[in-house]
Amino acid sequence: MTDCWNRRGYLGAVGGTALSVSAGCLTTDADDRAESRPRLSDRTLRYGIVLPLSGELEQAGQALLNGVTLPAAELDAASADIDLEHEVADSETSPVSAVDAAGALIDDGVPAIVGAAASDVTLQMIQRATIPSDVVSCSPASTTPTLSIVNDRGYSFRTAPVDSLQAVIAARLAVAEHGANTAATLYTSGDYGRQLSGAFSASFDGEIQRQVSFASGDGGYGDPLETALADDPDVLFLISYPESGVPLLEEYYADHAGDETLFVSDGLQNEAVIEGVEDRIDAYGTAPTSSGPGQAEFRSLYREEYDADPGLFAANCYDAAAAVLLANAAAGENDGPAIADRMREVTAGEGTEILPGDLADGIERAAAGEPVHYRGAAGEIEFDENGDGGSVEYEYFTFADEAIEVLDELTPTEVSP
Repeated sequence: MTDCWNRRGYLGAVGGTALSVSAGCLTTDADDRAESRPRLSDRTLRYGIVLPLSGELEQAGQALLNGVTLPAAELDAASADIDLEHEVADSETSPVSAVDAAGALIDDGVPAIVGAAASDVTLQMIQRATIPSDVVSCSPASTTPTLSIVNDRGYSFRTAPVDSLQAVIAARLAVAEHGANTAATLYTSGDYGRQLSGAFSASFDGEIQRQVSFASGDGGYGDPLETALADDPDVLFLISYPESGVPLLEEYYADHAGDETLFVSDGLQNEAVIEGVEDRIDAYGTAPTSSGPGQAEFRSLYREEYDADPGLFAANCYDAAAAVLLANAAAGENDGPAIADRMREVTAGEGTEILPGDLADGIERAAAGEPVHYRGAAGEIEFDENGDGGSVEYEYFTFADEAIEVLDELTPTEVSP
C-alpha cells in the first residue's frame, strides 16, 4: 500500500482514527489480511448517494444517478456472490438539503457517500455532515479548488477534475481561436462560479474588464448582463447551471447580445440549454471529458443498461462508486475510517488491474486481501494527498444544428498561451 503516514493519514490519526490507520499500516501481508476479515458472502457492502434530483441541477440528476448505480447493475449481471445495498437521497441542489440528506444516511449507518454534485453543496455537506461523522465522501462532479484545501481529515475525495484546469483551456481558446483581447465574466454566485471566474481571469492573456455575479431566481438578469457587457468585451464567459442559465440566455439573446463571443462553462453543456434557447444559441464552451482506460467499456455498459449515451460526469459517477466499493471490500467492514484508509490503495497502488466491467472480480480480490488497482472510465483516478483525482482532458464544443458539437479534445498544455 502507499505510505501510511502521508499528510491525510496523519491528520486522520490526529482526528481520532489512529487505530484504523495503524491497522492499515501493519496489515500488509495478503494472507494475514484475508484471515482477519469476514468472507465477502457474509457481509453487505453499503454506500449512500446524495445527488441533485431536483433544483438547479435537476436536468443532470438522472444521468448522474445512472452512473452511480451502474456498478450495482454490473454486479447483478455478473451473478457474483456480492451483497450490495445503496440508498439514494436528493440534495435538491441545496446545501441545507444535502446536509440533511447526508445526515439521514449517516444515521442509517452508511459508511460512505457518493456525492454531492454542485461545489457549494458538497462543501457544506462534507464540513457539516460527513467529516464530523468519520464518513467517506467521494464527489463525482464538484470541481472547485476549495475542495482541495478543506481540512477533511482524509475523508473527502473526488473523481471530478479541478476547475483551474478548465479555466486555462477556456482562457487560452478565447485568445487563440477567437482573437480576444478583452473579456468579462458573468457567474452564478457561490464557490463554483466565483472560483472559475477568478481562475479564468488569472489565465486570460488580455484585459479582464469585469467579473459580475448573479443569483438564481432574482426576477430577471438584465442588470448583471448590462453590467458585464458595459465595456464591450471581446468575450463574455458565462458560468452557470441550466436552471438559471437558460432564462439568462433567453434574456441575453432577446435584449443584450452584441458582437462579443459567448463562452459557457461545463455546467451549461446540457441538452436543456438547446431545448430552452433553441436555434438562437451561438456559443462555445469547455467541459471535462471521459478519457480513462476504461472509457469504452463504461460506455458500452451504460448504453446496454440505459439505452442512452452517458452525459457529463456520468463516468466520474461510475468511478466514484467503483472506488468506494473496492475500498469497502478491501477494508472488510462498513466503517468510514477503514474505507478512507483504502481509497488511495485501490486506485493508486500496485495490484491486479481492474477496469469497468471487471468490478465483480475486483471486489472479490479486494475482499480476499489481494491488492487491486482500479483504472477509471473518466480518467486515471489515483487519488492524491488532497483526495483529488479525475480527468485532465477537456472538450472544446459549440452548439450547432440544435446539438452539441465537439470541436476538439485538449489538455491544458496543448493550447498555446
